[in-house]
Amino acid sequence: MLWIALHLPQLPLDVALRSRFRSASGELDPLVEMPVAICENKRVGWCNPHAEEAGIRPGMSETNAHALAGKLQSFPRDVDQEAQALQEAALCALRFTPHVVLRPSGLLMEVTASLRLFNGPQSIASQLLSGLAELGLHARLSGTSTATGAWWRAQCDHLTEIFQYDFEHALDPLPLHVMETAQPHLDTLDGIGCQSIGQLRRLPRTGLTRRFGKELLRELDRAYGDEAEAHQWFEAPTHFDAKLELPARVESTEALLFAARRLLLQLTGWLTARHAAVISITLALHHESTRQRDHRSTPLTIVLGMPSRDIDHLTLLLRERLAQLELMAPVIELTLKADQIVMQAAPNTELFPTPTSDAENTGRLIERLQSRLGPTAVRQLSMVADHRPEKSVAMPVVTSHQGKRRIAKEDSASHSESARPTWLLQQPLALITRQHKPFYHSPLTLLTGPERIESGWWDDALAARDYFIAQNEQHQLLWVFRLRTMGDITGSGWFLHGFFG
Repeated sequence: MLWIALHLPQLPLDVALRSRFRSASGELDPLVEMPVAICENKRVGWCNPHAEEAGIRPGMSETNAHALAGKLQSFPRDVDQEAQALQEAALCALRFTPHVVLRPSGLLMEVTASLRLFNGPQSIASQLLSGLAELGLHARLSGTSTATGAWWRAQCDHLTEIFQYDFEHALDPLPLHVMETAQPHLDTLDGIGCQSIGQLRRLPRTGLTRRFGKELLRELDRAYGDEAEAHQWFEAPTHFDAKLELPARVESTEALLFAARRLLLQLTGWLTARHAAVISITLALHHESTRQRDHRSTPLTIVLGMPSRDIDHLTLLLRERLAQLELMAPVIELTLKADQIVMQAAPNTELFPTPTSDAENTGRLIERLQSRLGPTAVRQLSMVADHRPEKSVAMPVVTSHQGKRRIAKEDSASHSESARPTWLLQQPLALITRQHKPFYHSPLTLLTGPERIESGWWDDALAARDYFIAQNEQHQLLWVFRLRTMGDITGSGWFLHGFFG
């Protein structure tokens, strides 16, 4: 069993920085060039490196902190925003495992069943840290065989090995302050020369219980696997409708894509936890209110040709849509909603291409074209139950993969067994005759035919024709027909209707 712990030691600071500061390019930039501190009860609780360089330390009064750094930016702690950030991180973690546990300042994940799928623990760790960085959060990560042990290790700086399965090497050297139940007794334990977990384990259990209570030993046993642990798993919401307040007025679509990806990270984790894929999503851009207009929104709906939960693919489609958008006013907030989802298991890996993978690649190409050119710009050929060649083909708009499969099945059922040209002229071309033969660059030799078509009496467009496959001296294969009734038409009665490739 492998547990991964993600500890967010600067969570209040990360929340404040990602919601208040923005770089010139539009991307959120947590490393601002000014001292920043988060205060609680008029005391500094967390500070960034620039504040530490000015001599500001946690526990210092807010007044003294401002005296040390005149440019200090101090903000009150926002517990609600911290809870929201933890939920965003949990949704991101659901991409890797459904077994996620929320902690006051981090997450726990049981990833044993996911190791092979994601190419081992190092790959999972790298993707987790990258995803949290996109959310504007900074984490310390560690892994071991128990949840409590992993959480202890994640609270320590400068671990030599991120993943360690030997309890003696992984936990014994850790300082006592990582234990939650040891916090009230740190001074007492330090007074008797006990400063590490290993030293605490070597003390008599009876004396520890009598002096510090049973909970200290129970936490110790849970970390070393001697006592079972019970967890309350994080449950994803039944519907996905996430909101993101932007740090400033955004007037460029490039900055919107950066912010929207934070919402897509949560969406893909939510979809993975529900074993589902999305068919349609809507990104709503909420604009700033002005004197001329009230608060308005611009909805961007993306309908996928095939269900997907691939974040890179969804990001690509959203980039294409945003590139075509002209903002009516600055944007101050984004919301992302999953309009339609379908249940879908994780895809199997394939050594060789299959019809399923080919269809997926085709569907993604169509989705990208629709995102760039518009939903009605991509069309496909479809057979119609009409024997007249010019009316036997339609070009409906491509709507979904299921629709394409249905039309293809109808096409194969209604397609004539007779040969048809690959290029059909929009209007038949009248031909002359020489020596009683139709002529196109040279006299034509009739190879096959006639194929008689007599249809269209129901819409006053009667077609009474005899079709032939002909060849000229340049060895071109042509599809020609002769009218059976001339009516008001003058000429030879021969027409060219298509070319064979």
